[in-house]
Amino acid sequence: MRVTNQADPLRVVVLMALSSPWSRLIAQRLTALGVELHVVDLQPRGGRTGGYLSTSAASATDSVSSLESRVASVHRVLPPGPMIPRLIYSARALRGIAREHKADVVLSLYGGSLAATCYLSGVRPYVVYVVGSDILLADWLQKRISKVTLAAAEVVVANGKYLASKTLELVPNANLTALYMGADIERFSFSERSADSPTFVCTRGFLSVYDNATIIRAFGSLGNIPSDLAVSFLSSGPLLTESIALADQLIAPSWRGRMVFSGGVSDTAIKDALQSASYYLSASLSDGASSSLLEAMACGLFPIVSDIPANREWITHEKNGLLFPAGDDSSLSKCVRRAIVGEPWMAQARISNRRLVEEHANIDVSMKALVGLLTSHRAKRSKG
Repeated sequence: MRVTNQADPLRVVVLMALSSPWSRLIAQRLTALGVELHVVDLQPRGGRTGGYLSTSAASATDSVSSLESRVASVHRVLPPGPMIPRLIYSARALRGIAREHKADVVLSLYGGSLAATCYLSGVRPYVVYVVGSDILLADWLQKRISKVTLAAAEVVVANGKYLASKTLELVPNANLTALYMGADIERFSFSERSADSPTFVCTRGFLSVYDNATIIRAFGSLGNIPSDLAVSFLSSGPLLTESIALADQLIAPSWRGRMVFSGGVSDTAIKDALQSASYYLSASLSDGASSSLLEAMACGLFPIVSDIPANREWITHEKNGLLFPAGDDSSLSKCVRRAIVGEPWMAQARISNRRLVEEHANIDVSMKALVGLLTSHRAKRSKG
């Protein structure tokens, strides 16, 4: 067992997808706080995650390169496709990497197969950060596996109170703490904008869980459209082509050109879009604490989002945003009409939302807390 002292950097092997923006953000912050970080990426087939992101995508290339230049090392492990051989191969690779770098702790940025890899590797202690779909959308087999892998974790960190409660329902004996990842409030700074500008932006990917089709149907049912109305979808995903076809079908030709599908943009372009639009849209059917929502609130966008538990942690209907029943395009259309007209209280909501993020979802505060948590378990190990 390696003996540590106060001068030793905290050595963390982090299991993550380089293609994941939120994972990269956490990794960057940990590195900036002095953690010696060794990244292990288990994504095969060119970095495809199984969702809609890829490290080879033009929108991600610069961000991945930036992270690689900051961390201590990056290990791309390409396990075979079938699940069982994949887990065994990944676990062996993780064990070797952790030993090579004398890791104090392994951090898994996601539950699911990444947490299973930690468990099977035999490396202890390990910490798992669960974020949403790894708990809320898990099937029966994934839930059974999580009951083992999360119970064995030194600590499970949940991105939000609702997610923490659902995690404890699944794994009552987990050592769990709720910690919002939060938003970069300096980068996503508050921007003044015209209160009556009907410009809408959605940053959610084109996956079924994000239900962007409901947004398209809502705009398709609008009657009179102001000449300056614009809607921007920034992300990519397997349902992108299908969604564009839906827009072509439902949106009037007179303004179809003002509903833009970017197909994936850089981190900088996302920030610029959030600081120039007026309204943020999300029709997600399920979520942990949405970083996209928090970033939009930090920038001063007025949120119009689905009425799901994770969003209700941040949004109170008609107080600091508008909520609509998930999947209900008619209700969303009514919210959009209210936004187009504008209501006096919405301007104050933009300001109060920024303050809310500053006080309760500042990523600087959250990541310092995460480093403290990881360090405390390094200390436990060194005493063992």
